[in-house]
Amino acid sequence: MQTYYSFAQFIANVCQAHPNITTFSMDDLREIDTTKQNLFPLANLIVNNITIDSGLMTYNVTLLVMDRVVSITDLSSGPFNNLTYDYRFTDNMLDVHNTSLLTLNDIISYIYRNPEAMDYNVYTSALVTPFEERFSNLVAGMAADFNITVGNIQPMCVIDLTASQALGGEDAC
Repeated sequence: MQTYYSFAQFIANVCQAHPNITTFSMDDLREIDTTKQNLFPLANLIVNNITIDSGLMTYNVTLLVMDRVVSITDLSSGPFNNLTYDYRFTDNMLDVHNTSLLTLNDIISYIYRNPEAMDYNVYTSALVTPFEERFSNLVAGMAADFNITVGNIQPMCVIDLTASQALGGEDAC
């Protein structure tokens, strides 16, 4: 039987196995301490809701992959310019968005294609949206909204109640 704990652990394991993820969390974004320099790149899971159907449990989730945005103007100016880019920006926002998108694609593809992924499946398309969040420093990345489905095999013997007892029949006393 898959539990909420096993679902969270599965997503954490997949995210932390990716080389572009340093930290995994399931916190509200307002609770993330962005002043610690060793957190990033970070993956954050938000479980929006869970649908229980006959034999299936579907988690509607938002998975965010984010990194710090840093200014590169000081590094790419002057006579000893060590950075050469085909584009001219004042920060690494494009790099953060690109890496976040590729990381999310890898994670979702792993869950989608891996038959040994603990029976977790992605049957729907993922909607990926870029974001910028301003905390004590600038954080940006991509957020993917998608559904993960897992079998829901619950034993019927957990609640020991006859049909008559459930309806309040005479043997309910």
